[in-house]
Amino acid sequence: MDTIRIRQEPDYFPLLSGLKLTYNHTSTEFEVVELVEVVFQDVRAFRTDCVAKAVVTRTRMGQSKTETYGVKKSAKEVFTENGPIGWGRKEFILPAVPGKEWIEEPDKHVIASIDERIETPAGIYMKCLRINSYLGGGDAGSAIRYYAPGVGYIYEEYSGEDEGARIVLTGFEMPKIARLY
Repeated sequence: MDTIRIRQEPDYFPLLSGLKLTYNHTSTEFEVVELVEVVFQDVRAFRTDCVAKAVVTRTRMGQSKTETYGVKKSAKEVFTENGPIGWGRKEFILPAVPGKEWIEEPDKHVIASIDERIETPAGIYMKCLRINSYLGGGDAGSAIRYYAPGVGYIYEEYSGEDEGARIVLTGFEMPKIARLY
């Protein structure tokens, strides 16, 4: 009997309606910890493409601000129009293979690993994707970010010429799955 083997790639950026990710964001631009909550909504998929709306609420010193941005995922990349750290970007290219690079002028990004272990207040994550970014080609600073299989974006540390930031996943809630009987 022949065996068919299907290789399912880890999903480092799941787009599920109702998925809620909560982060602590610290930055040299402000003195307190900002609470950031991202909830994915209106997820629509067609073949290998998926789009979603992300609703992000930022709370700092008791004041909240909510904004909405788009997320696009294809067989080739994941792209966000904004994000928890405050700007849009190509999150990573697919398939996630260590050593793959891409340029978003003036920055260079590299898939450094798909076998990282990282611990956040939300848990310990294994087999994570790590992206190394070189701002201005490395002359203007650097960043590292991690994505956990089945959860998504969990950690980033950013160090630029004039600013620095860190964002850490503190909790997440998977959407409830309805059962049809």
